[in-house]
Amino acid sequence: MSSSFLQILKTSKQLFDSFFESYTKKLFQPQTRITDACLYSLRAGGKRIRPIFVLNSFLNPEAVMRESGFHNHKPAYLAALAVECIHTYSLIHDDLPAMDNDDTRRGMPTCHIQFDEATAILAGDALNSISFYLLSLLEPTDPNAIRDSIQILHKGAGMNGMILGQMEDIEEEKNPSTSDQESRLCSIHEKKTGALIEASFLLGNRLRPDWLERESVISSYAKEIGLLFQITDDILDVEGNLEELGKTPGKDAKAGKLTYPSLYGLETAKKLRDESVTKAISLVSELPSLNNEFFLGLPKYIAERKK
Repeated sequence: MSSSFLQILKTSKQLFDSFFESYTKKLFQPQTRITDACLYSLRAGGKRIRPIFVLNSFLNPEAVMRESGFHNHKPAYLAALAVECIHTYSLIHDDLPAMDNDDTRRGMPTCHIQFDEATAILAGDALNSISFYLLSLLEPTDPNAIRDSIQILHKGAGMNGMILGQMEDIEEEKNPSTSDQESRLCSIHEKKTGALIEASFLLGNRLRPDWLERESVISSYAKEIGLLFQITDDILDVEGNLEELGKTPGKDAKAGKLTYPSLYGLETAKKLRDESVTKAISLVSELPSLNNEFFLGLPKYIAERKK
């Protein structure tokens, strides 16, 4: 992994975290049990990978490294925070007893363990709502960008995106498919994991003046990154440990979930992961504005991650 890519990643996270800390002080007021639960989950570590996707789809790597604060590009940071709120809400609900019933997230007690189940449900609801409120504040120069951004996030996180993927995952766990498992697996993860990742890339891109000429390649690349992310997650659930993952490993196998290792075997899953890396890199190599260290380095970083 190149040191320049890792520096872009580190700087992007620092920029987002700086905005996050300053903005959420105003956003989550007045302080209540719900705001405490929201902030507990939002601040529970995490790589901030989806906000990083937003920022780097908007700014070129050189601009990221020159960035001294968020004031000149506030719409991109608002969109990044919207994505992080949606993602965190999904994790809170995913950990609930009715869903994955997990006690640990990012190495800390899950929201319903730290507070209680009802508070966790309401905190997730609040974060979902806040996400779309944040997009209403974008104030871009393009008058259609707010409408398009709301539609992008809804498509990625809504009833035909991430939520449908979660529903299909639950249905598959309860009534495992006996035929066309490959198609079923792809459908679940394109929606459950990939849809919000694609939305993150598209949101940042939509705020650029040249968004339309990049949109098709960004979309294809993001879909491949979503697939790569899920294959790697499935492999880590088999090979990872609690200390590195920050969540309980081996739960997929115990629950009998349909995953890439369970369907293809671990070695073939790793080959599919490596093929996905190659495909993602080839996609962005075709467009000069995307042929940069962030987009070229990201697939390898995801494939090599340990958590």
